[in-house]
Amino acid sequence: MPGALSKPHMIGLDEGPAFVFGFGFKDNAAEALSWETMEAAGYDWRWIHLNINHEEARSWIRSGASLPAAAASALLAGETRPRVTTFGEGLVVNLRGVNLNEGAEPEDMVSLRIWIDARRIISVRLRKLRAAIDVREAVEEGLRPSGPGALVSKLASRLIDRIQPYVQEIEDEVDGLEDAMLSGGSSGLRAQLADTRHDAVLLRRFIAPQRDALTRLAMDEAPLFDHATKIELREIADLVTRQTESIDAARERAMVLQDQLTDQRAEEMNRNMMILSVAAAVFLPLGFLTGLFGINVGGMPGVDSPLAFWLVCAACVLIGGALVLVFKAMKWL
Repeated sequence: MPGALSKPHMIGLDEGPAFVFGFGFKDNAAEALSWETMEAAGYDWRWIHLNINHEEARSWIRSGASLPAAAASALLAGETRPRVTTFGEGLVVNLRGVNLNEGAEPEDMVSLRIWIDARRIISVRLRKLRAAIDVREAVEEGLRPSGPGALVSKLASRLIDRIQPYVQEIEDEVDGLEDAMLSGGSSGLRAQLADTRHDAVLLRRFIAPQRDALTRLAMDEAPLFDHATKIELREIADLVTRQTESIDAARERAMVLQDQLTDQRAEEMNRNMMILSVAAAVFLPLGFLTGLFGINVGGMPGVDSPLAFWLVCAACVLIGGALVLVFKAMKWL
């Protein structure tokens, strides 16, 4: 299938079981499901969370989940961007969260792909995502969403909550770089600015389309989302908008700092070149004078005078001082 996930090859992929967890919801009660019971009847709706690094899970999504072919392909795609797509009476929702797995960089964001219809949620992952675990623990502790739409809203909320600290971290890094530049400690700032801008670009790459996806989800006319859920989704979309604006502001501030650092470096180089040029200009006539008096030919004035050397030294000092005064008058110094 074009675009479908092939054999696991990415670093950090989840090596856990194909069936991660599942719940059946009925009469405001949740019951844990297994691979064998995940399609059992008698529930108002179900949430099934799968690890698509396993062929068993991929095969079930392709043929056993009764999904539209395009929806199954979207769930199994090797690369995804945040989006919301309607397929018949269901939706495919692709979202991203920070990567909190061991040895990973948070800005290397992890995808969560979701199929939602009136009777079930099928969420799949390539790598462990803490937000899904948070919602699972909340359900085990008594959280009872009103329906599939409300549960998707909870997942989106936890994803965004876990992104916020890293957005704040980027802002704090830029604040620290500004303080360092104002205090005159520009050593190493260029590399730090480059790293901060790189992190901001990676975060924004997925947060900006995530904002659009959540806004689209909040405005969807499908009966999957009740009025309260739509209000919650709008609040989440607004929070993502603020995060995007914060990242954009941090990037712009980092660019301004980069320009200031470049200007500062250019000013230092110009000042150093000016000093060298002035020194060369001061010593140019003195070099000519000493070279002239260093020729070994007859007729040189002062050859027979014991004071001639000191007179020449005094003349050099006077010429040098006069040139310094001239350069100051011309505002070269």
